[in-house]
Amino acid sequence: MKGDVELHKQGVSKEDTMIYKDSVRPISERIEDLLSRMTLQEKVAQLTCSLIVGDVDTIQGNMQHGIGTLSYLNSSLSGDNGQDRKKLRSLQQYLIEETRLGIPALVHNEGIAGAQIPGATTFPQSMNVASTWDTELARKIGETVRKQLLAYGIRAVHSPLFDLARDPRWGRVGETYGEDPYLVAQMGVAYVKGIQGEQEIMATAKHFIGYGNAEGGRNGGEQQIDQRKLFDTYCFPFEAAIHEAGVTAVMNSYGILNEQAVSTSKWLLTDVLRGKLGFEGLVVADYGSISHAHARYRVAKNQQETAILALKAGMDVEQPSNSIYRTLVEAVELGEIEEAYIDRSVRRVLETKFRLGLFENPYEIGDFDEEIENPEYAKLSLEIAEKSIVMAKNEDQVLPLRKGLKIALVGPSADSKTNFFGGYSSVNTASTISSDFDRSEEDHFIKTAYAAMITEYKHVLAQDGIVFEEEPSAEQKELIIARLRSRKAGINKTYQTADEFVERFYPDCKSVREALVEKFGEDHILYAQGCDLRKPIAGGIEAAIQAAGQADIVIAILGGKESMTHPDATEGENKDNTNIGLEKTQLEMMEELFKLGKPVVTVIVSGRPLTTPLVSERSKAVLYAWLPAQQGAKAIANILAGACNPSGKLPVTILKDVSQIPMYHSRLPFFVEIEDWAEYVDSDMNKPLYPFGHGLSYTTFAYSDLKHDAYVHPDGVLTVSFKIRNTGQLRGDEVVQIYIRDRVSSIVRPVKQLVGFVRISLGAGETRDVTAEIDMKQLAFHDLSMNQVVEPGEMDLFIAASSQDIRLQGYFEIIGDKLKIERKVFASKIMVR
Repeated sequence: MKGDVELHKQGVSKEDTMIYKDSVRPISERIEDLLSRMTLQEKVAQLTCSLIVGDVDTIQGNMQHGIGTLSYLNSSLSGDNGQDRKKLRSLQQYLIEETRLGIPALVHNEGIAGAQIPGATTFPQSMNVASTWDTELARKIGETVRKQLLAYGIRAVHSPLFDLARDPRWGRVGETYGEDPYLVAQMGVAYVKGIQGEQEIMATAKHFIGYGNAEGGRNGGEQQIDQRKLFDTYCFPFEAAIHEAGVTAVMNSYGILNEQAVSTSKWLLTDVLRGKLGFEGLVVADYGSISHAHARYRVAKNQQETAILALKAGMDVEQPSNSIYRTLVEAVELGEIEEAYIDRSVRRVLETKFRLGLFENPYEIGDFDEEIENPEYAKLSLEIAEKSIVMAKNEDQVLPLRKGLKIALVGPSADSKTNFFGGYSSVNTASTISSDFDRSEEDHFIKTAYAAMITEYKHVLAQDGIVFEEEPSAEQKELIIARLRSRKAGINKTYQTADEFVERFYPDCKSVREALVEKFGEDHILYAQGCDLRKPIAGGIEAAIQAAGQADIVIAILGGKESMTHPDATEGENKDNTNIGLEKTQLEMMEELFKLGKPVVTVIVSGRPLTTPLVSERSKAVLYAWLPAQQGAKAIANILAGACNPSGKLPVTILKDVSQIPMYHSRLPFFVEIEDWAEYVDSDMNKPLYPFGHGLSYTTFAYSDLKHDAYVHPDGVLTVSFKIRNTGQLRGDEVVQIYIRDRVSSIVRPVKQLVGFVRISLGAGETRDVTAEIDMKQLAFHDLSMNQVVEPGEMDLFIAASSQDIRLQGYFEIIGDKLKIERKVFASKIMVR
């Protein structure tokens, strides 16, 4: 009898074989069978998303026809993981057992700094990972996040970023793998391989395309990118993810590229992404980006026209709601769009769900509590933090610190924990009660939420009697803002502040103050905060001076805070910053401390590559720690004490001043002296503060015995070999970088192109042999006719410790005819023995 009821729910007879539920049938057959059973409303539902906010009954009421994706980020979580998993399971169970066709939802989360779930292992953010130049560590992060998401019942992640970070004003620089397309590609590909596993999790390459290149560093702003540079530089990491890692999904960029709204651009989402780059997976919308085409960029007159443009362009799924795509049902019924476009995107959604095995295993896989208690994951987080810290300067070998020193510890992040986490980590998304909204209506966060309400959610307001044409009245605006505050206050969290969140879910997380006391003893640490990140403290500088006066050395923990919502944030999504240096209050404190003449070690904790000319000049040592997460303070203490040898290398160029933007290592040559950067009247501004690839160690390395092929064909492989020796007294890691320069070409080519790198660990006095195989298709570019080619010609070869620290140099020639190719080779092969 139960079987009869089930068949009735499905709207089929007993004789129906229900191919789509048969896991042994080919996926293509399952898709077509299921698609043939679906009503138009059920199809459109698969192209939309729902936030898991509110009670279960209300959410279920919005999913009667099913749902494509569910958003389950930390903002939706209460902090009671057992209860939150139960809620997710009940929603999935409703979809499978109570909706007509039983199609499970694809639930997504974030993952660049660990799963965005309370208690999930937090990892140093992507800028840290890139600073290790170790793809294996990126893969291990992905593996860990995969296991923890699966155990929670989540099967998709909106990570990683394949954007290039070339403007430090942009608030999201810290979420990227840096400025270089090759480095970004290698780190991102490794992460995708780790997190997707055997088609267990859907990774999402974002943001397609050019997101980090917006004019003025303005998030989601206007971008102007020549087609050749778009294909050869900005598309390269995405293309690598597609063909090297088989990335399942791609997320669009916010903003406008070459006068086209990205979210409705057929040229970008279909012609380039699918036609040019060969992507065959699912395209999902960044939150609210489809509505921007109408509400911000004004390329569509209403929501329905926006929906039609986006769907035809190749945007498969709207997120995080159905505010735009809900109009597609009527659009089809009115003949405004063919149902075939709906079917095209539904096929992609269903294929993703079938390939992930969601129909067979829609719930938790594994034990979440066991996963997050695994001590190996905390060790991995510490290893990444240690290997990512970049020692940019170490004058007079002031580091590592000698034993017995009296240390004055100062700075706004010296005794902070939350400042060490990225904006997309579980910690800095632990948005609490009404405090985030309890600010002026002119606050940017309020403005952003309000703008979404009067555009994307206008129909929801209408249901509550708030009806308007273009703009709400003053009275209606007050009601809407009050509604936002009320909704935020109604989120039932089991914690009150981010600090409480850290203490509860990450009890082993320490501040630098605690870590140094543990390392050197309380009697040797004199602490004075000195100032806040952006504000002075009454008597703060005086207290810092007093502590420094009694000390042998000063350690200053400076930097910023990455957050989307915190009022003191200096960076983060929608938190772009024209100040690319330290905040004024921190500089004022440092100027006073430098007057004392004591040696100063400065540690910068920030996702952005902050320019620090004054501090760098007058400090004895400078460390960039980025956003090193739950084990970050311990990692910093280990570096300072010499328990760990610094080995990070910069994945970005650090400037001296905002006026130098843009300045990155793979620039095009336009001076007689090819290594020149600029010819400003202020000659000090003609070079960056620290170059791409730079990073010092407590030991030294010597390179020797370079050998390589003299000639190679365009379809050939260049073999390079050399030796590297640790010439110091300590074990250390060196990141070897390989660059190539095209001497003469049909179009202007970069001063240096990164084509390979490897991280090598050597004991004191140890020598190792390195062999690299570089496929000449790595050097392909689009010529004057926009054909992708490998050109013959003379090439310079550089074996380097940084983009400016060349240790070995050679010359070879590509001989033969120009070779036209369809696809580049994305990585070199490097062997160390």
